[in-house]
Amino acid sequence: MRERRIILVDGMPGTGKSTLAQFIYRQLRSGGQPVKWYHEESATHPVRLFYEPHRHRSWSNYCDEVVSSWQQFVRELDSRNDVAVIDAALLQNHVRSMLIFDCDRDLILDLVLRIENTITAFNPVLIYLAPSDIEANFRDVVESRGQRLMELWTAAHDQYPYTRSASLTGYAGFIKFWKEFDEISDRAFDQIGFKKLRQRIAHSDWKTRYVEALDFWDVPQPTAVSTMDRLERFAGDYQMLDDHSATTFRLRPLGDSLIATVDQPSFDVQSGPFGCFRQARLIPQAQNEFYVAAWPHVVRFEEDAKGLVANLNVTNAAVGWPPSHFKYCKM
Repeated sequence: MRERRIILVDGMPGTGKSTLAQFIYRQLRSGGQPVKWYHEESATHPVRLFYEPHRHRSWSNYCDEVVSSWQQFVRELDSRNDVAVIDAALLQNHVRSMLIFDCDRDLILDLVLRIENTITAFNPVLIYLAPSDIEANFRDVVESRGQRLMELWTAAHDQYPYTRSASLTGYAGFIKFWKEFDEISDRAFDQIGFKKLRQRIAHSDWKTRYVEALDFWDVPQPTAVSTMDRLERFAGDYQMLDDHSATTFRLRPLGDSLIATVDQPSFDVQSGPFGCFRQARLIPQAQNEFYVAAWPHVVRFEEDAKGLVANLNVTNAAVGWPPSHFKYCKM
């Protein structure tokens, strides 16, 4: 069998694309496979291209530019020996971008086919995360990322040309829009000829999702990672102070991970300690070191002279992301 060089993880917001893409990336890397993860919000994402009426002269012009970006990407990939794990690149970015402007649905499907023809020589595989209940999916988004983010999404949604012309405004219109996105993405998925997996699993059932995805990709299942310490020692409240604000969050153990919850009314979805997430999962990877699920961030704990946890540092050094470093003191 030809070596698979492109892994696509796709679906609507909140389905866990980045979390699953990160999980696959880490499993491949731990097995010694050269691999690169392209997070959907990376500033240097190679194939994330949205339709812009003031820049693209026509739908044909936009589609040609999208295909050209994929052609450039596979040329660069051909010069390396790594596997590319890409989230939100095939369906969410392009289907959503075109649906916003009420593009002909057949043209959307045709673009997906053109992308397939461009990447097929790299033996791609697609894992499409489709929620069994779209409204429940976005309720989970509010739970993990906060009501403020949903308010921002809905306000932006109300300004889309298609949602205005079709009277799909407000939260009810927002849900109807994503239901149509789901229908178009299902049609696109059905027409794709390379290896693919549609996962309609409850959002909270991560264990089943991981096992099924790794079996599908033929990647060994992970072995249990020892935290080397009891997770309870990290639990507590942490605070960052600067000249402008005070950000606090609470850590608590849950299973084999830590759950970080930002619990304050002034939570800023644009500059929270864990991206736009009000709640994040920290997964152990080494002594006093964790990675943040779905985000290219690393959390490292510092001890005081008595060996007790005193501080933690959140750093981000991923390609395509501005470098950042936040330090929090245990209260």
